[in-house]
Amino acid sequence: MTARTMMAAIAAAAAVAATGVAPLAAQRVTYRWSAGDTLRYRNTTKMDGIMHGAAGDAPFTLSREATYAFAFGAGDALTAWYEALAVEASGALAGDKPNPGELLHQPYHLRIEPNGRVVTIKSPTLPRTARLIAELSPQLDDFFPRLPVTGAVAPGAVWTDTVTRSENDPDGHKVSVRRISHYAAGGDTTIDGRRGMLITQRTEVHITTSAPMQQQPFVAVLTLAGDEQGTALFSVADGRMLSRERDGELRGEVTYKGGDKPWVVNQSYHFHRTDILESPPPQP
Repeated sequence: MTARTMMAAIAAAAAVAATGVAPLAAQRVTYRWSAGDTLRYRNTTKMDGIMHGAAGDAPFTLSREATYAFAFGAGDALTAWYEALAVEASGALAGDKPNPGELLHQPYHLRIEPNGRVVTIKSPTLPRTARLIAELSPQLDDFFPRLPVTGAVAPGAVWTDTVTRSENDPDGHKVSVRRISHYAAGGDTTIDGRRGMLITQRTEVHITTSAPMQQQPFVAVLTLAGDEQGTALFSVADGRMLSRERDGELRGEVTYKGGDKPWVVNQSYHFHRTDILESPPPQP
């Protein structure tokens, strides 16, 4: 089953679950793993945006095809890296396209909790372009949909989770992210031979970044706000996310500071993202 077909099937199953045809039995739902487990997710991300300047609109695009690897250690230890990566960018982002080879197999040391909360403990030092376009660590904070801390999920259960992140790098790039997600449990379904629980998500997103411009005496401050809608398929039996799809709309502005008078450029963009668990290779 292709990624597009799988996501269409998830959407259809979510609609069925909303009607109560496939109710979710009360059960305990948590992420589970053993030391030595490694999961790989195939990621596709597409973004289309527009910068609305005084000289007119300047569109830009970004697309990414990647494979994320997650290796579980003892206790709550988790290591993640890009195992494969291809990035294409145009418009305002074209000049910042990173070299994928600089990103592959760079380890991120994390901590994961049973409800899917991920905390970054240590990140590798990456080139500036990698941090601006293809940075892994901020995405890991919300890679896995959060489950209720209690682990108890009843039919029609709803819960809310907040993710915040603030960090600086040696080049003066600062980022602050707040995501408030509202989740709801749907029914059980089977897609591509995998049985899972459907989870729907609506997220309020607030992002602020600040970065000095290269070879220019300006600092670009970006503020964005918007929302994201998504659906995930979670295997209760295996304790892992099987797939996830998200669509988001963000709007805001870039303020360039450092001259006699700061100037503002409005910005808006839409993104679509899918993450699908790859099947492990057959045992010899």
